[in-house]
Amino acid sequence: MKIASVLKIGRKNYTVYGEGDDWFECNFELSSLSFGNIEKCELCQSDNLTLRAREAGKKKHKYVEVYCINCKGAVVFGRMQENPKIFYLRKNDKKKPDWRAFNPKQTDEDLENMLNNDKK
Repeated sequence: MKIASVLKIGRKNYTVYGEGDDWFECNFELSSLSFGNIEKCELCQSDNLTLRAREAGKKKHKYVEVYCINCKGAVVFGRMQENPKIFYLRKNDKKKPDWRAFNPKQTDEDLENMLNNDKK
């Protein structure tokens, strides 16, 4: 069995699928993307967003982020340590997506350290 859901990231729609032997398994798989639509960049209010994946740091950790093409800001997805198939949007102290402004001096190691400190 297979079910589909559409996520809206800025102007783009992404179709994601959950597969399994029954309705529960299909929905459980879809719930691994534990976030909703992301309408706009919280830094510049643009809807010119895209998904981007990259490897960072010495250990080549894999990251997925929502990237604003206008201001180059981004919000990074986290992964649950107990179940790395579950993704969530990183939140700030106000429980809002943790959008970070573009920093041309930021290295991959800086990103890795920031995300690792967030897990503590």
